[in-house]
Amino acid sequence: MRQHAFAVIFSLVTAFSSSASAQGITVNSDPPLYQVSFVRGQSIPNNDVSAVIQLPFQCATDGTVFVGFVDTVQAGSGIQPPPVFPIPHLVSVSLQGRVESFRLEKIPDLYISQEEGYFASDSEVTFLVTAAKEYKAAKKTYPIAGGKQGEFTSNAAEKRQYILSFRRDGAYQKYVEIEEPFHVRQLGAFPSGTFLVFGYDTKDHAPKLALLKADGTLLEPLQISEADFSQSVTAKDDRALRPHGFAPQFVSEGRSILIVQRDSSSPLLEVSEGGAIRHIRLKLPNGAHLQSLIPSDRNLYLTAAPPGQGRESEGTIYEARQEDGAMLRRFELSDGREPPMIACVHDQTFLSLDYGDGKIVPLSGTAQPLRGADK
Repeated sequence: MRQHAFAVIFSLVTAFSSSASAQGITVNSDPPLYQVSFVRGQSIPNNDVSAVIQLPFQCATDGTVFVGFVDTVQAGSGIQPPPVFPIPHLVSVSLQGRVESFRLEKIPDLYISQEEGYFASDSEVTFLVTAAKEYKAAKKTYPIAGGKQGEFTSNAAEKRQYILSFRRDGAYQKYVEIEEPFHVRQLGAFPSGTFLVFGYDTKDHAPKLALLKADGTLLEPLQISEADFSQSVTAKDDRALRPHGFAPQFVSEGRSILIVQRDSSSPLLEVSEGGAIRHIRLKLPNGAHLQSLIPSDRNLYLTAAPPGQGRESEGTIYEARQEDGAMLRRFELSDGREPPMIACVHDQTFLSLDYGDGKIVPLSGTAQPLRGADK
C-alpha cells in the first residue's frame, strides 16, 4: 500500500461492453453536468511541513482533511538521495482551521523504516508501518551519476509490520505487531477497534481479506471469491500481492468500509464490522471504468474514466446513489483542479487544499448546474 507523491490507487474497470448484460446491469447515459467553483479560505501558517504534497488526500466524515507531506532533495542541490522511501509527515486540517500533526519519528521503542499507508476515521488515525524494535547500523552503497557510488546507513535489524494508533489530536496511543505470516497491503479500522486488512500469505502468496483483533492477531478470515474480487486479485502470482504492487482502496463508510478494485468488472464491496459483505454495482455510462472513491457524508462520489483511459487519467467525478448504484450527477472542476485534489465532499461541499510559502489554504467548492440539470 505504498503511497507515492501522486499515490497510485486500486481502481475498478467496469467492463460493461462484455459483461453488463451477463451481470444484469442497466447502463446509464451521462447524468446532468454541474460545475464546481472554489472559494479560498483563510490561510493557515504551518512551517513544519515540506513542499511536496501526497495525493490523493483523505478525509473524515466531519470534513477534516488529511494530507501527507514528503521531504525531497531540491533540484540543483547536487545531492543524490539514497534509494530509500522518505517517511511522510501527516497533517490534518479541520473545517475550523485547526491543524494537527502526526509524527511517526517520535514513536518510542520502534525504528520505522517505511510508512505504508494510513487510515483516518472519526475517532483515530491508524498507520501501517514496517519497523524494527532495535537498531543495527549497516553501511550500504548505491550508484550515482558519473559512475560513482553514494553511501548511506540503514537498519539491519529484523523488521516486522506494525499498526500505530493516534488520537485525532495527533497524540500517539500505541502500536501492535501484525501476526505473521500475513503481509498486509491495505488497512482499515472499524469503530470497535478491529481492523480490516487485505494482503497475502508470505509462504504461498495466497491473497487474504481478513479481520484482525485490536492486538493485531487474526480474528476471522473473510472468503475471497471471484464474485467478490477479480481473478487478477485472487491469482497467487498477481503483482497486486507483491510488496510494491497495487492494493485496493479502503474508504470509511459509517461503521463499514468500502473496497474499490481495479482492472475488473467486480462490484464495490461494503464490509461490515462483523465481516458481512454487500455488493454495490455502479451504473456508469457506457464503457466508463471506476478509478477511485471520494469520501462523502452522503451518497457515493467517485472518479471514473472513459474507454481507453487508464487509472492515471484525470477522469470525471460522478455522484451515485448507494442503494442501487445509479448515477445522479457529474461534475467538472474550475481553476484547473483535478479529481485527485478533492479530499472529500462534506455537506455537498467539495473540500480541497493548496499549499505554498509555508501556508495551508483550505478550499471549498459548490456545484452549479450547467447542462441537462434542473435549475
